[in-house]
Amino acid sequence: MRRVVPLIAALALLGGCSQSTDGSATPGGSTPTTTAAGRTSGSEKPSSTAKEPAKRPKTINIEGMDPCTLLTEAQRAEFGLDRPPQKDDAPGKPGCSMSREDRKHSVAIFLDSTQGIGTYTEPARPGSTMLQVGGFPAVMTESKNSLGFACAIHVDVSDGQVVTVQSHSLDTEAQALCQVAQPAAGAVVANLMSK
Repeated sequence: MRRVVPLIAALALLGGCSQSTDGSATPGGSTPTTTAAGRTSGSEKPSSTAKEPAKRPKTINIEGMDPCTLLTEAQRAEFGLDRPPQKDDAPGKPGCSMSREDRKHSVAIFLDSTQGIGTYTEPARPGSTMLQVGGFPAVMTESKNSLGFACAIHVDVSDGQVVTVQSHSLDTEAQALCQVAQPAAGAVVANLMSK
């Protein structure tokens, strides 16, 4: 299982087919929206300058951070993640996987300081859901492939930096996994805010 998790995590991060959810559970008490990133209303004039800066409660530099420290032991227990965190890097992204003894699901955290959230929103992916996690812009993607189901929350913590919190399972459907990934992402963001 430990050898399969990095491959699964990498495949889920690269995309796959997506489905939308109703977004009813949102971390940090925020309300999700389903508008695509970068759209402007008809009354706004097009501009040749860069896009408007993202609105965040603060800018967080994740470079050099250890993703295995971003969920406390108590938080891992809350999500049923009773196995010790394991370093689980994806190509170019420090990562950490945490799983359950019963293998019902796992959670992985990836820190990408090389590309922004636009990777997941431009062009807009079918079925992706824009939302907020602790006041930060985020996008939720669900995927299914031959290696199982995944729900990933990609949080825009800084220009060109994204924190991804993903829940994966071999047999639990992606919509149910989002009920794990969303509050886990909220906990990760809260811990980042306190650093």
